[in-house]
Amino acid sequence: MKLGFAAFEFINHASRSRYYSSGRPTVSTAGRPIQFYTHREQPVVDTDDPLGWFIPRCREMGFDAIEGNLTSYMDDPSELDRIGNLLAQHGVTLSTDYGDDFSNPTKDPEEFRTFARKAKQLGVTAIGVGGMPFSINRFVDDPSFERQMEMIRTGIAPMVEIAEEEALKLGYENHADYRVTDLMEHVVKPIGSSALGIKLDTGNCPLVIEDPVDAAHACAHVCYATHFKDMFISPVTPDGGKIVGAPLGRGHCRLDEVARILSGSSYADDLILSIEIGWMPPNEDYFEWLEESVTWCRTQLAGYLAPFDQVGVDATAGPDTARTAR
Repeated sequence: MKLGFAAFEFINHASRSRYYSSGRPTVSTAGRPIQFYTHREQPVVDTDDPLGWFIPRCREMGFDAIEGNLTSYMDDPSELDRIGNLLAQHGVTLSTDYGDDFSNPTKDPEEFRTFARKAKQLGVTAIGVGGMPFSINRFVDDPSFERQMEMIRTGIAPMVEIAEEEALKLGYENHADYRVTDLMEHVVKPIGSSALGIKLDTGNCPLVIEDPVDAAHACAHVCYATHFKDMFISPVTPDGGKIVGAPLGRGHCRLDEVARILSGSSYADDLILSIEIGWMPPNEDYFEWLEESVTWCRTQLAGYLAPFDQVGVDATAGPDTARTAR
């Protein structure tokens, strides 16, 4: 298994203003400071070329993989070539997601074929899939749970067929809406394709009252992608039970056990543990949490992760990897 991270989340925190012009920390709508005790420098990410910015920095950050958005690179073959060259030069593996609203589909399945072929060109072997808005989940009555599962099966079936033809895997994410066991029983098993499996988000399991270790057991043989995150559970607080994020290894998701389970699967060599940080309490620093999480993974999960060279591939320069002006 390789260690990666969700680039979109990193960008969100890098782009978030920490202070007003007066120097006081910004506050949330509840009037609480969002970032008061900041420890790590807030990086300046090139949001016009995020993958071009991240890939050369991945290994020094402790990663040999990255989960990135391909949207801005899809229409220009030279851009895909440039990103592919960067990935090869630095020895970084790419993962990515694709989605539609299966309760009200708007995309033609052939759009997915185009996406899949371009992702495959960049070495992607598994694509994460999500398909329902947050307002529709296993706890609402309309549409019924049975109807929700039917909508997912109907929406994903054409994508599964395309994935089979393109020799790719699809991982359907338990996106704080369904339990992994729900998706296994009502989507993955009925469709019955080796191309369709699960994108296991460990931190989403507690939100639907599911043990992440149980979820890992249920889907390990078809776990094709992850959001590897930890959550801290407080069953009783003055204003009700709470589930908040935690640096990896300091919450209650038993991620060491999850990693052990996933490491025994047939897909383990290609699986990326993609770090995502759960909901952070006020006055915490994302970059502090991320670094601590990487350190924990590289030490506590070292026996499950592929050997890591911080420098990466010392490739020849090859084609020019600088982005040209558009």
